[in-house]
Amino acid sequence: MNAPLTENRDEEQQELSFTSMKYSEFRVIIADEQHTFASLMRTILQSMGFTSITIALNGEEALKICSYSKFDIYLFDYSFTSGISGLDLVKKLREEHLAPCMSLMFIITGDPSRSKVLCAVEHEPDDYIIKPFSQQQFSERIKKAITKKIALQDVYTCMHRDDDAGTVKALEKALTEGTQYDVYCRCLLADYYVKTGQMNLAQAVIQEGMVSSNSDYLKFAMGKILYSMNMHEESISIIKDVLTRRPLMTDAIEYVSKNYISMGRTDEAIRNIKHAVELSPLSEKLLNVQVSTAIGAGDFLTARDGVASLLNIKKNSPHDVDNLLESFAECEFMFAEQSRDPFHISNIEKVLGNIVSRYQNCACKQTFSPDVFRTICEARISLIRGEIHKSKKKLYQLLPLLHDKDKEISDSLKKGLYLGFMAIGEYEVAVQIAEALPESEANDISDHILDCCLAQKKTEQAERRGKYQELNSQGIDKYNAGNLTEALELFKEAIRKVPGNTNAILNKIQVLIDLAEQQLRAGYQESRKRARSLIIECSSDMSLLDGITLSEVQEERARLLRKDYAELEKKVLGK
Repeated sequence: MNAPLTENRDEEQQELSFTSMKYSEFRVIIADEQHTFASLMRTILQSMGFTSITIALNGEEALKICSYSKFDIYLFDYSFTSGISGLDLVKKLREEHLAPCMSLMFIITGDPSRSKVLCAVEHEPDDYIIKPFSQQQFSERIKKAITKKIALQDVYTCMHRDDDAGTVKALEKALTEGTQYDVYCRCLLADYYVKTGQMNLAQAVIQEGMVSSNSDYLKFAMGKILYSMNMHEESISIIKDVLTRRPLMTDAIEYVSKNYISMGRTDEAIRNIKHAVELSPLSEKLLNVQVSTAIGAGDFLTARDGVASLLNIKKNSPHDVDNLLESFAECEFMFAEQSRDPFHISNIEKVLGNIVSRYQNCACKQTFSPDVFRTICEARISLIRGEIHKSKKKLYQLLPLLHDKDKEISDSLKKGLYLGFMAIGEYEVAVQIAEALPESEANDISDHILDCCLAQKKTEQAERRGKYQELNSQGIDKYNAGNLTEALELFKEAIRKVPGNTNAILNKIQVLIDLAEQQLRAGYQESRKRARSLIIECSSDMSLLDGITLSEVQEERARLLRKDYAELEKKVLGK
């Protein structure tokens, strides 16, 4: 049986229990789906003097317990067969302040592989322990972690409260009074100084430490400071020196890439970050850098592959899966549009179909519709293949979903629709969708990556959209001045820039009708032939409005144009 849950203690009592070092006062939670190991762990803890022990058999159960009850020590398995992982638990409990600031968090794993260890370290638990381990080993790790917590209690308390000024003072005090955690405190203090733009102080605190210590962590901290000061060559030099001794220091490889990006050397940045990902393939942080860097550099296949890796890592997080599926698709579309590779275009439907089949059950079942996602993808594929009207019809069929109060769809699908309308050049509709989207905080990696895709599409479309607006505006001016032939050429050119823009099509139809009437009034045989040609072209453009949901203004305009066209058609074609 699990230990009974007792009422929460306030944080002062929590800290006193650490100071007193009485294990009988500590509350411990174990999250591990292996019953045998959980029971063994409880036996070890009881023999050490712990009495209040709670066991959860998966991440969801642990999170539920931790949401209303606090503990002194959290022992989480690295991952579970399904649901959120131990790493996600550590992140969530800290972000949402569900764990007391002086509590200890341990990650336990039976996999000693380099990728698992590096990923565990990235999430900064108080310690990680590899199975199997003895009671003595566990006891020593517990005591070591507690000793550090007590020694830096003021620092952890201020950090827990998001009190940056208080954290800086606590770190400065610890260094002044002397601490066995000198290197850790200096590196952390330098980060806070950089955060507030105090570069001289950041350099000074690291240089002072380097006088008495040859620590690679201090050298890496200096490299980060130099990066923040835009001294990229110097930063790369010192960080690469660290990497000669610590080749698995993935944070250092990441900062080399950041320097390359700032210097505009994106190819080197991508090669460097790929190397880091090879060393730590489960690192969400490194994959995020790979994807965002590759998107910015236009290397959409590298970005797509990074998204695919993240999908596999985050498959138990529905919100992340929603965003990553959309990001994967967008990377595919951007590559196809960029390369125009016939083989890739012919296979894009199969690639997207496979990724949807693999992860659709991992997405949020309440808001993510695989059918809607597939339709958006089909519309984008049609556009890439030059089937513009088919693409428009599919996108417009989905537009009513945004206003359906009985059927909520995920923000990722809304963003997919936005990107679709941007791609076909229906900027007016895209803007309306964007205005209805909640503002993204991009706290999660998947949010950040999808926002990178959105930003890239906006950048790609900016020049095309600007040229279209310029041509359309010039066409309107020429039309108002009575220069119909010039207006028609300008509207045609605007449509060549954005073939799917409904307003440009309506403007062109207006001019075609007016020109046809003008030719009829001329009364010459050649003029009637010209009018006939204009009406046939107008008929073709009219068909582009079929199956499209128009705005009220557009609908009224289209109605009047259809009426004028019908009357003109009788005169010209005798219908």
